[in-house]
Formats: sequence, structure tokens, C-alpha cells
Amino acid sequence: MRRACAVVREATPPSFPKPPTSRPDTVAILVDVAFDWDAFETELTLAAADAVRALVAAAAPERPYAVAFSEFYAELTGVIYLPGLALATEESVTEPDCRFSPPDWKYQDYEWGETDAQWGDRLSAAVSGLRRARWEQEWDRFAQAMLHIAARMRTQLVTDGTLPPDVVVYLDDEDADLLVRSLTADELNRHFPEYAAAAQAERDVLAMPTEQRVTALAAAAGLTPRRGRDELGHLLGRERALSLLLEAGADAVPAGIAALGHHETAWTGAKLLADLNIATPEVMAALRAALPLRDNAHDWVAAALGRLGAGLAVLTRRDLPADSRAAAVAAPYRSFRDHARSHPPLDYTLLAAGLSDPTVAAIVADALEPGRGYCTLDAADLPGVQPGLDHPEPVIRRHAVVTIGDLIGPLGPGDPDDRDTDPLRGRIAELAANDPDPDVRRLAGYVVEGR
Repeated sequence: MRRACAVVREATPPSFPKPPTSRPDTVAILVDVAFDWDAFETELTLAAADAVRALVAAAAPERPYAVAFSEFYAELTGVIYLPGLALATEESVTEPDCRFSPPDWKYQDYEWGETDAQWGDRLSAAVSGLRRARWEQEWDRFAQAMLHIAARMRTQLVTDGTLPPDVVVYLDDEDADLLVRSLTADELNRHFPEYAAAAQAERDVLAMPTEQRVTALAAAAGLTPRRGRDELGHLLGRERALSLLLEAGADAVPAGIAALGHHETAWTGAKLLADLNIATPEVMAALRAALPLRDNAHDWVAAALGRLGAGLAVLTRRDLPADSRAAAVAAPYRSFRDHARSHPPLDYTLLAAGLSDPTVAAIVADALEPGRGYCTLDAADLPGVQPGLDHPEPVIRRHAVVTIGDLIGPLGPGDPDDRDTDPLRGRIAELAANDPDPDVRRLAGYVVEGR
């Protein structure tokens, strides 16, 4: 949910930050040294206050009504850039839809954080290359620091008369998580009522009895045929409604099964059942009975069966279109699996069977082309996936190289022991040098370079 004038900003790096100037060997040293967050907050609070004073002076005699830290950008396990700083005045922002859209404001300062201490460069150098869990901790600390900087800067500038007492100072992030945290309840209600309404709607739906809550969330998530606008869905958004429905666990199963009965909602119901990962006889029977469906919905049902462990059975059903059978084979190995609450441990039995079936092999291989989106492994998957590094089928070796490389690399969910991962790194290095398939060599090379 975004304001009308706002634009998506986190998908690509903004042009204003300068890349870290530290050499790669310097990064390795900095990550082992605790970043001085207290000094970061203290110095950047002063820098932000000075920058806003300059913006107010440039805007005089216009009346400021808002200050925002905007255009946050970060790369998971990589850089975290300081946001820009923007000032809005009553006279310079005349379009109502742009009133709280900082990229559209006249008064901007993208260099406010370029202090003598070079905190922006030091921050990116300190976090680049951290493993995922540690990086996420540092991101949370950065977010907390920015909240402190905004609040302390506001106090200083209201106290000295630079800003009016009713000024709104906030963080303008894409997901609105920091935005909501940076505002008082009154400010949120007055200036961002859509977010206040969404928060209240979520509290209300979570307070409902289970059956009523599931029914409401199913409608909001698009699991029931449309009969006009769904107000809860409008407030929460379909993605958040689905997330809350998943949290209901087994109580959400009836909603998924019911959705299979209508062509508009069958694909959503199938995906929900796969994401719930509750393969009861009732669920499996409902999915099998739903094959085939009109249009492409049967592919989603077949994919759900594949993810729930019935892919081999779907593969043998010659009454189904080849695309559906291939979907059941490829589904457990694709990134849609990552949406699930949990999943069965992965191995390559199903994929090998699909690739040996000439009626679907080409479709399966195309679905698992590098870049199409592979699943993310966890430690329980490794015993079944590791043999894929030595499998005769190149499609399987590619998948194993990429997914294992991600698991043991910086983006991995844990912090694996080098004693366990060194043999894997060694085997991937061998594949990078000697594998007969050029894609396997290329993908393995990326893993070796990024270790």
C-alpha cells in the first residue's frame, strides 16, 4: 500500500549514494569489529539537524509541515545506504496526493550524511559480506538507529524553533514498517489513515473466533468467488491476508479445499494447500479430484500435489496434459516452495524421473532453467540434495550447485561449520573447473567467486 504519488524505490539502487570506498580486504577486517551505533546515532542526529536547518533556510519564508528520511536501499548480505532527507512546505507541495510523497518534494538533501566520519561508507563496509542472520541483525539495528535519529532531530529543531510543533517527521520506507514505527498513533490516524485502518482491521480479524477469522481471511485473500469489493481485502491486501491464513494452519485447510471447487479460485486454493504442507488424505483426495481444471488452474493443482509428495503419481497419469505433469515434477524444486510454512526434505528422485520421461523432460528442463527461481534449502534438505552434485543429469547438477551454494554462502539461513561445508566447496570448485556442461561450470564458478 503506497501513497498515490510515491514510486517503488527499493527495487534498484538510487543514484545518490556513493559506493563504499573501502577495499575488499578492508571489509574482512571491519566485519569483525563492532560497529559504533551510539556514535553513529549521535553524529548523524547532529548532521540531520544541520541539514534540515539549511533546507528550512532555503525554503524561507515558506512554512514546513513535514520532514522525511526517504529512499531507503539495502542489499541482503550487502550494502546498507543512508536514506535521503526531504522537507515539505505548505507552499511548495500543492498536489494533495503528493503531500506525503517525499520523492515529489522540492527541498531535498541526498548528502546530509556525508560527515567527516564517513558513516555511510563505514556502515556499508561493516555489513557487506555478513552472513544473512548477522546482516539481518545489523539491519534491525540500523532501523532502530534511524528511528532514534529522526526523533532526536525533531526534538532539537522543534525546541529551537526551526520546525513548528506540529511538524511530522518520519521514515518513508517501501513496506511502511518504519513509517508506522516513526509516527505517533495520532499522526498515523491524521496523515496516513490507510495504514491505521489496516492495522486496526488486522487486530479485529485476529480477535475473531477461528472459524469466522478463516472465513474472513479467505475472502480477503481471493479464495472465494468475487461478489463485489471485499473491504478486509482492500485494507489488508491479498498478500497479508494469505500470510495470516497460513498462520491458521490446519484450520485453513477447509478454505483451501472449498476454493478448489470454483475455476476462479482453484489455483489459489491449490497453492494455499501446498503452502500449508498438510498432506492429509482429505487434502490429497481433493487435489486429485480437481485434476484437470479449465485454463491453467490444473497446473497449480498438479504443482501442489508435487510439493506434497505425490509428484510421481501425477507423472504417471497419461490422461493429463504434459504441462500439468511437468508442473508436478518441477514444483518442489522451484522458489514457490519457499512460500510454505514447512516442506518435506528434498531429494532428486522425482526430478530424475521427470527428466527420464520423454513426454515431459523438455518442459521440466525449461521450468528449471537457471534464473527461473530455485527453492531455498535448509539443513534438512542437504542429505538429499548433495548427491545431485554428482548426478549424470546436468539439470540436476545445476540445481544442486546453485541451491547448495546459496545454503553454504552468505545468503544461507544459518552459520554452517566449515568442517561440514569445506568438502562441498571443494566439489563445487571441481565442477567449476571440469564439468562437461558449460552452465554447470558457470554456476559453480559464481559460487566459488562469491564464497
